[in-house]
Amino acid sequence: MSEENPLITERKRKFEEWKKIDFDYATKFDRTHTAKEAKKAIEKTTPRTVTEIMESPKTEHSMCGRIINLRDMGKLAFLKIRDISDDFQICFAKQILGDKFKQFLKILDLGDFCGVEGEFFVTKHGEPTLMATKIIPLSKSLRPLPEKFHGIQDQEKCYRERNLDLATNPETFKRFKIRSRIVREIREFFYEKDFEEVETRVLQPQAGGAMAKVFKTHHNALDHDFVLRIALELDLKMACSGGFERIFEIGKNFRNEGTDPSHLQEFSMLEWYAAYKDIETNKQWTQELIQTILIKVLGTTKVTVLDKDDKPIEIDFGDDFKEVRFPDLLKKHANLDMFKATDKEVQEKAKSLGVEDIEKTSRANLLDDIYKKTARPLLIEPTFVMDYPEDLKPLAAPKGDGTASCFQLLVAGWEIVNAYGELIDPQVQRRLFEKQSAARASGDDEAMEMDEEFLKAMEHGFPPMTGNGMGIDRFVALITTQSNLRDVVLFPTMRPEN
Repeated sequence: MSEENPLITERKRKFEEWKKIDFDYATKFDRTHTAKEAKKAIEKTTPRTVTEIMESPKTEHSMCGRIINLRDMGKLAFLKIRDISDDFQICFAKQILGDKFKQFLKILDLGDFCGVEGEFFVTKHGEPTLMATKIIPLSKSLRPLPEKFHGIQDQEKCYRERNLDLATNPETFKRFKIRSRIVREIREFFYEKDFEEVETRVLQPQAGGAMAKVFKTHHNALDHDFVLRIALELDLKMACSGGFERIFEIGKNFRNEGTDPSHLQEFSMLEWYAAYKDIETNKQWTQELIQTILIKVLGTTKVTVLDKDDKPIEIDFGDDFKEVRFPDLLKKHANLDMFKATDKEVQEKAKSLGVEDIEKTSRANLLDDIYKKTARPLLIEPTFVMDYPEDLKPLAAPKGDGTASCFQLLVAGWEIVNAYGELIDPQVQRRLFEKQSAARASGDDEAMEMDEEFLKAMEHGFPPMTGNGMGIDRFVALITTQSNLRDVVLFPTMRPEN
């Protein structure tokens, strides 16, 4: 058995001292103010002076949090505690606490949680402070937190031990509060437009709604293999067939593919569908949603994002978003006419740009690869890219010219939103699924499979509708100036440590 860290041993000893004075791990603490509330309360009143408090101390307020700083000044000591809202200073005075003054300084450590009761005042340096008349240890930190709250510097450690990252890096904590607020505002936006929020299945008999490799699992009770969903789309559309007219879901998807800074195998999506609305309404609501989130969460539509070289640039989302067609982008940036180019010409262009596995990749996917290599990195301002190849979007309504009724919203080269004017003709859908199945049989393992359950529902009738999917992780990363999605996911999937 390995020898215990002496710092842990010492903190365990201090916890035994807690118990000698009737403190243990607490079950609750009633506070009157968070740090933010305390600062506001002090601004609205004229606190008594330190001299007045020392002469007749009062117990008027209570606060609690994690100790992040401790300074012993002799007859005074200053703690700084951190709660959900902010940091706040606590003053201990020997004149008020008597013998307990030194006692508590000996048994409290950085990282411990404690509660305090007392009276607000302002120091001569203008620092809002609570003069403690009572101290209540709440929870002992047996392991010292890293670097005395200077923050974790090792990025992988931040991902593996997010609790420490949150506790020691204020910017990380702020970022995840922003993410939480964004999800809240998404819900409020759709509630105000009379949408219903639903939850659909994660385990599915077969994957659908996107082109991706799957995670497989076995259901012991049903003795059947299932896959983790790769999209929310098909179940939500079938719910619309059953009578929901405006519907949305925020949920996890899983795609068993390679990872990079802008792709994770487990990620969060917002998808919504609106019956009797078209792609134009979809664009309007997409722009309105993003602008509303930015104003309510950040207080501005001007946001600093990272460009393709990870350099910060400011983008104003307040203006109408630009629009451009996919075929026009290929013409301009790849010198390729997707309507006239032969399959061989498309393959040669893709090969010249370094695209791999050309023989196994469909024409539509090659066109998409060419676009991603040439035009997409140049789309910095919020831009709706319209009219992707029909075969690339087999769940969107074909427009009759080889393109589909669809758009993606691009910002700083990142795809933020994917939206369709939805295909509701079951006979056309079957033909497109058949083409996908043929591509899959030819070696394209990301092509869609025939989905008879979905087709059966479509044959019972779908209303005209438009749908939209937004990557929440990617949107949060974009507006918080992060280049890696792991930095906006609380506990990203990591290879286990040996």
